[in-house]
Amino acid sequence: MRVLVVGGSNSVMSPGYVGQVRTKLSQSGRPITHLKNISVGANTCLMGLENIRKVTKLENFDKIIIEFAINDLSLATPDAYETWQCAYEGILRYILRKAPSIQVYNLILGRRAERKRHATELIRRGIEELSKYYGNIGNISIIDFDLELRSFTNNNHDEYVNYYKDDAHYNLDRGVPMLASFVANCLILDRYIVSGNMPRPLRACSFDRAKILQLPKVADGMAMREFENSRFNRSAVILETDKKFILKIQGPLVYISYLATFDARPLLVEEEGERPVMLLTSHPDLEDKEGKFLIKSFAFEWKEWSAIKNRGPRYVKLSAVDPDAIPSLSPYLVERYNAVRGVGSGSGPYVSTLMYLPPPKKDTGSKLKEC
Repeated sequence: MRVLVVGGSNSVMSPGYVGQVRTKLSQSGRPITHLKNISVGANTCLMGLENIRKVTKLENFDKIIIEFAINDLSLATPDAYETWQCAYEGILRYILRKAPSIQVYNLILGRRAERKRHATELIRRGIEELSKYYGNIGNISIIDFDLELRSFTNNNHDEYVNYYKDDAHYNLDRGVPMLASFVANCLILDRYIVSGNMPRPLRACSFDRAKILQLPKVADGMAMREFENSRFNRSAVILETDKKFILKIQGPLVYISYLATFDARPLLVEEEGERPVMLLTSHPDLEDKEGKFLIKSFAFEWKEWSAIKNRGPRYVKLSAVDPDAIPSLSPYLVERYNAVRGVGSGSGPYVSTLMYLPPPKKDTGSKLKEC
């Protein structure tokens, strides 16, 4: 069994459910012969879409686990839900195009906090809708552990929370073993025969056709930095305050990924026809951790993809923000991930990739509104 895992921090944790699933499957006589885990903590499914597209020979895997429900709760809002729909459908369509016989498992985990239950239900309904729509042409299943745990605890919240270490992670004594057993039992199931052509997307703006630019490959003459640890290796462009990095792209920006460090300066994104955005890219958890970094991403989640008027080419300018200039740019600040303004004069920011949505190819038979 060859398994690919893409998700958030629950899939990164070691020890965690992924390692226990491997042990349980080995004990059952259905071992995982090859496991590739491309999960990144504290990021949404947009990071998953980027990382899946970097996997060569996706068709060599038998099964893929997609675990983003917890992380995607940040997109379960009226302003951002269309972005989530386009992103998650984009993941499924990309996988089914590249590896139509792979078994896809959508793993739904939940937050401990009861106030997050409505958002979890919104993501659940979205995954159910997509799984049903594409189930006729692909091996698509849902592993709804959150629902299983709520049923097991008789929907008693006081008992439900005993399986958690914190709001977003299960504990090792009860939660993780139960999760691992549940996932392992699902992975043992054989694939079923499917046939049929890829249907039109439910959302005309599905991000499977989004383009991803690896900025170090297109930034001629700019300084670069390599970031590497035991799990990740990423290159990034080092932006400066006195020089804007100008790109021409063929459609609206979807998201940007960058590397957060303790001393990184803010990032200013100026997209033609859009309001500027300033992001803080310094993270307080990295203080006194020389050389440490976090992979972060920012989605332009408020865009109404089905209603965007200008879908064509535009210029994007990326630059560092001098600490002294932060107050004057504060109207453009969008805060994420508990980031801070940095230390002293700082360095960077360090931008890795950019995703944009080009105009669709003409399809005279489509009944969907073009986007």
